[in-house]
Amino acid sequence: MTKFLKGFLAITAAVFAWSTLEVTGSFIFAEGAGPVSVLSVRFLIATLLFAGVMLWKKQTTGENLFAVEKEDRKKFLLNGVILAAHLLVYWFAWELLDPNLPVIYALFYIYPFILCLISIFYYGEKFSKNRKLALGLGTLGCAFAIELIPAFSLEALNTKGVLLGVAAGLSWVAYLLVGQDIMRKYKPLTIVFYDFLQVFVYVSLFQSPMTTLSEVTFNGLLAIAYISVVASFIAYLCYWIAVKNIGATNTGIAELGTPIFGVTLGYFFLSMSPSLWQIAGLVMISSGLYLIYNEKQVVYDQS
Repeated sequence: MTKFLKGFLAITAAVFAWSTLEVTGSFIFAEGAGPVSVLSVRFLIATLLFAGVMLWKKQTTGENLFAVEKEDRKKFLLNGVILAAHLLVYWFAWELLDPNLPVIYALFYIYPFILCLISIFYYGEKFSKNRKLALGLGTLGCAFAIELIPAFSLEALNTKGVLLGVAAGLSWVAYLLVGQDIMRKYKPLTIVFYDFLQVFVYVSLFQSPMTTLSEVTFNGLLAIAYISVVASFIAYLCYWIAVKNIGATNTGIAELGTPIFGVTLGYFFLSMSPSLWQIAGLVMISSGLYLIYNEKQVVYDQS
């Protein structure tokens, strides 16, 4: 398996795992849990999972994935702070804008475009015509696939929610750029474990454990456990494997493929028939993904 194929398959797995957040997130909020409660329980479970895997690796192979060199600790600290900030603003934006999911997703999907601009003008990354076209097709295709256009809705729209949504996209860009630098020396398990541990600690400071327990129902806990395993442990690990193998910009453009899984799952499990606009959007996204894969250009190379 080539390095590019490994990264491409990893981001596909991450995107599939994240595509299930739509229904699960709305269900958890409907059960009465607030963003802080969701995040604290979610990242406690996910952190324990990562710690268990790393301990198993240490026992079986002798590899100490917990070790971080002194000169890199500030980078790990910064990355965890950025992720915690991103998650807080994203889930508060979700709570404020729900049920207007097209706007929620659209605000987040601006991040690949911003990431690519920073990579081009600040880091000097070279972009071929195919990669530029893939970014354009993916972004426009997402707008159609999530039904932002042509049926834009003002439902639940508010200034605070929109600003938080924009902040979520920008903070994710910062998280990727700092994390990509760390990836040059460390494995995905290490970076995600310390990111998740910090998120749990920071978020838990916002409210007492008793408040969290009072907000989380049994059904809500089951849903949070699901996103802890699938949309956190699996998704983030696969995401950083992708970044390590194909770079942040390729990973970001490939993440625009999320609506492919969202629309497909809605069709098979929720009896939702896609509109012609959605189908056109999915075709655009698929074309963009084909162009990215056909390029097989690894901008960020660990070796």
